[in-house]
This record gives sequence, structure tokens and C-alpha cells, in this order.
Amino acid sequence: MDKLAIYLRLSLEDADDKDESNSISSQRAMLHAYIRSDGELRGKEVLEFCDDGYSGTSMERPGMQRLLKEVKDNQIGSVIVKDMSRFSRDYIELGTYMNQIFPFMGVRFIAVNDHYDSRDHTGSTTPIDTALQTLLYDLYSKDISVKVKTSVENKCANGEYVFGQVPFGYEKSREIKNTVVVNEKEAEIVRYIFALALDGNGSTQIARILNEKGIPTKTQIRHPERAGKSGRMQAWDNVSVRAVLNNRFYLGEMAYGKSKRKFVGSKGGIAVPMEDWKVIPGHHVPLVTPEDYEKVCLFRKDADTARKGEKNPLVGKLFCGGCGYSMTYKPIRGKNKYRRFECRKHAVLQIPECCTYFPADLLEETVLTMLSRELMVRGNAAKENRNLVSFQKSGIARMEKKITECRGRKKQLQAEADALYESYALGSVQAVSYRQKADEIKEQVALLTAEEEKHGKELERLREEYRGTEEDMKQVIRYSHLEVLTQEVVDIFIKKIYVYKDKRVEIVWNFSDNGKTE
Repeated sequence: MDKLAIYLRLSLEDADDKDESNSISSQRAMLHAYIRSDGELRGKEVLEFCDDGYSGTSMERPGMQRLLKEVKDNQIGSVIVKDMSRFSRDYIELGTYMNQIFPFMGVRFIAVNDHYDSRDHTGSTTPIDTALQTLLYDLYSKDISVKVKTSVENKCANGEYVFGQVPFGYEKSREIKNTVVVNEKEAEIVRYIFALALDGNGSTQIARILNEKGIPTKTQIRHPERAGKSGRMQAWDNVSVRAVLNNRFYLGEMAYGKSKRKFVGSKGGIAVPMEDWKVIPGHHVPLVTPEDYEKVCLFRKDADTARKGEKNPLVGKLFCGGCGYSMTYKPIRGKNKYRRFECRKHAVLQIPECCTYFPADLLEETVLTMLSRELMVRGNAAKENRNLVSFQKSGIARMEKKITECRGRKKQLQAEADALYESYALGSVQAVSYRQKADEIKEQVALLTAEEEKHGKELERLREEYRGTEEDMKQVIRYSHLEVLTQEVVDIFIKKIYVYKDKRVEIVWNFSDNGKTE
């Protein structure tokens, strides 16, 4: 646990300030200089974790999560940051790590610019000046968030389009910043969809006509490289058609304020009722008249579009083996006399190989049986795999020993190099002899470094393999006597399920070996 971690972060707000002292390269240089100046830290293996363009109000950052995982695995002995705001701008979150988590894990925490070193506060809580400073960071972050939100709202109120993606049929102007213009190629398709709807065609019929005529989808037009990677046929369906027919953007309106954040740094947002949206009419060139829109619009303000009723744990995991698209769950409602899953693309694509429907009761029972059988097989294998676990542990210990030997030999060579230079400086070794021996030492160090890196990669592979085996065994033991198919069980063990026309079921498991069972 002698590894040293440096954490670097630069948020979008910092980038806007154009403060060079906040740059990633500047932070890196500062922290390495600090390490070189500290005799206790100098010479330790340094791991770098970086988040460029992430806010400090949330801990859900890729680099931060990797760092915390290493801390959890007891691989990190010290964490160094430029200042506390680089680690977190949430006052409560930062205090929890400084006063509870890091001390418990035995991790030394250093914030260079804040002159804070947890080694100097062993057995005590965070000093009052440090606590006040972290609170100021938190308040500053919230102030920045309010300013950014206000800036965005002001731009929207002035008619600027500051959102990421532009609705199908439009594109961002290349001449005037934050404005949208008509994309004629896409707009022609949008107008055709409305024309088909005005002729009395339903959304499924429209989708079928578009597919028969070979009219490209939004993904095929805007992201052709992505469309080819999915491995399934790209096609219009009733959902994508309704998304066009229900979009008031085609009336020339721009709406904003559709959601709001729960709190600073929170993911997603809370939906705002449609009547409370802020709307700017005449914002851009419309593609449909208000009269035509009202005739074909499928959405009504008094209609509740939220899904009601029961949810099924297999939703999102289940796919049609014929076309590759997801299956839709249909509970008992109206004309449906029994629960079932239906291929959502069959009505449009009419692919003969599609599994048009699968009874939910039969599928749940089949999946539960297959899962129980898989857990039983793996449970028996786990008992027999004690030798495998022992072998993995011995392999890890062997690699760790080899790495330690490499590092020890490198230290010896460094000592030899220092002694050689001292002899050269005192004149007891000639220049030619010194250069020859120094080059030999340098070559040996390079070979040892390459060998250490090779062993390091092998060690990480063995550790990952061991962790996967251990996790699989724990989950198998915990859920070895299943009686009900729950959402938790499905999420843990199942990656995907494919169902076929002949009612065959294929499961792709979440186990570390990623096996399939039919």
C-alpha cells in the first residue's frame, strides 16, 4: 500500500476562466515538484488519476471513481491534490472523506495549496479554518451553478438555441451562432411524414411506407458509421414516427425550461409540466402549419403519457432473435387476456424470422429454470475451484515477488551508479571507463524497467481474474436457492436474453467468463 496517487481535475468553469494555474499540466507539474521535495514521498510509485472537464460538485467522475476503487482495494497509501476543491466542492462529501474514510483506510491526504496534510492532524478532526475553506468551495460551486443556469436561461429568452442536438429537419447555422436553419434533405422527410398522416395513415402504416420506399432514418443520415455497427437493420417504427408528429418544434416554436435539477451536481432532472414550459413562437422557419399539426398530432395535454401498471424485470434485457430489436412488455389490459412480450418491429418490418410474441409466464419460468440450473452448475464448479483460487493467489504472489525483485535490483544499480559517479568525480575512475560502466548500468535498468512493466501487466490481469472468480462465487452462493425472478437477480446475472420464433431462449450471462446458455 505504498503507492502514491495524484488527482488532477479541471472543470468547464475553470476552463472558461483561462487560469493557467488551474490547467491539468500545471497541476501535474506542481504535484510532482511537491513529491520530489518531500523525503517521505520521494521514490514512491506514482499513479495519476485525471478528470478533464468534470464538475467538482459530484463524485461521479471517471478518474475519481478509479481512484476510489484503488483506495477501496487498499492499493493507495497517499492521495495528493492541488487544493481541496480539486477533490470535491461538496462540503459534506469532502468532510466525510477527510475525517472518516481516508483515516479508516490509513490513507494520507495532502492538499498542497491549502497547506493541509492529514499526517499533521492524526486523531483529530479537520481544523476549523480548513472546514471553513471547504464550505466556501461548496458555496462557490453553487454560485457558479446559479450563474451558468441564469446565463443559459437568458440566452434562451433572447432566442438563442443553446441545446446540443437539433431536431430532425433542422441543423445549426454555420453563419449565425446559436441559431437553427432548415436542413432540406431531412425536412423533406418530415413534410412527407405529416402528408402521410394527413392522408389518414397511422404511425405504424407510415413507418412501413417509409421503410418500403427506403427512406433513411435519422441515425442513418446523421451517423452512418454508427448505423452500421449495431448489427441490426435500421428502420422506422411507430415510436420514431410519433416523435415527429408530436414535436411542436416543427411549428416554429422553441420551448425551454422542460426540467430542473434537484440540487447542484445531481444527475438528470425533474420534469416540468408542459403548461409551465417557456415557449418562444416564431423562433425559426416552421415545417408544418398549425392547422395540419392539430389534425395529425397524437399528443393531448390531458393525456397521461407516463407508463402505468406493473413492470417486468426482463424489460431492457429481452431481444427478438429474428430482427435483434427489443421486445415490448404487454400486461393484462383491455383486449390483452394474458401477459406477453411482443417484437416491437415486427408490425413494421414483417420479418418472417421474428418472434412475434412470447407468453410472459412461460418466459419467466424458463429464465428462472435456466438461471437456477446455471447457478447450480457454477456452485458445484465453485466448490471444485478451490484449487483454481489457490493457483490464482500463488500467481499473484509470484508476480508481486518478481516486481519487488526488479525494484530492489534497480535500487542496487542506482546505488552503484551513484558510487561510480562519486569515484569519477574524485578522479579514481577514468572518463572512458566511467562512461562504459554507466552505459552498462543504464542498459540493465532499462531492461529491468521493461521486465517490471511486463510483470505489472500480468499482475493486473491475475488480480482482475481473481476478483472476477471471487465475485462470481459470492453471487452464486448468495442466490443459490432462487424462487422468484426479481429485478435485482436479473440485473446481477443476465446481460441479454434472445427469444426465437420456435420459443427457444438464449441467455448471455453477466459472469466473468461471459458464457451463453440455450
